[in-house]
Amino acid sequence: MLFADKGQEGWMAGVWVTVCLPGEAAGDVDGALVKALAPFHIDTPDNPLDRGMWDHRHITGGSDGRGFAVAPGYWDDHRLLHDEPGYLGAPCPNIPGVCGGGPRALLDFSRPALARERAAAASWDLWHALSAIHPPATALAVFVDRWRNDDDAFPDARQMLAAYRNQPLIKAYLDHPHSLDMGYLGFTGSLGPEEHPVIGYAGTRAEYIREFTGSGPENTDVLTEEGWWWEKATNHAVHAFCEPESCPHQPPDFSMWQGSEAYLAERPGDTILVRLHCHA
Repeated sequence: MLFADKGQEGWMAGVWVTVCLPGEAAGDVDGALVKALAPFHIDTPDNPLDRGMWDHRHITGGSDGRGFAVAPGYWDDHRLLHDEPGYLGAPCPNIPGVCGGGPRALLDFSRPALARERAAAASWDLWHALSAIHPPATALAVFVDRWRNDDDAFPDARQMLAAYRNQPLIKAYLDHPHSLDMGYLGFTGSLGPEEHPVIGYAGTRAEYIREFTGSGPENTDVLTEEGWWWEKATNHAVHAFCEPESCPHQPPDFSMWQGSEAYLAERPGDTILVRLHCHA
């Protein structure tokens, strides 16, 4: 699957959660998130240890396809949420037809992988648009070969990767969020660094989208309007307002929805859904 977890900015550790907010939160989504998430903050002294789920959170998913597909007619609606800037401060605008959240009525759950299909398409389109205005780039394999076989070519692997990445076409592509953050050039076992899969891809646009989308829906933790944080890994729910070991309330039965996206798809139209990545 094409989607990286923000490798060069340290986003691989943590948890994905979708927060459900009431419709009246539309005027202050950030304030409503602060209130809803406060009972689960790891470092709040009054919070029970077993309720500590996060210590840093970030609205995300609109710029990398892990958010929500937008329903027809609403792609430019001002109520849609964009990703917050990356940890280095770079803006992360929504991919066309994808968002980090918004009112349920504006979101399209008709196909499980629709947001990721649109993200793969945007990645392809970006590469070909930039290829039309920048000179061709030398392949990464050429740089790796020189580094491995010419002692005078590069002092070390980092400088070799920097030289490859600083080519105008490569830099323009990998620096853009819609390249799906595949700009992190790390080493993977004995294979060495891998070039972004769109570069040199021999198939068609449609074949690329099919190959690098994946088939299943997103499946995240869920924080319900009623204050239940459901953990997808354990199918366990923790209540915001009770001691975890003595909560008398009955949590929702998430097993009947077979995953978070099915549950979210059935929320009322004015429910505001927000995709977060949390460090924990």
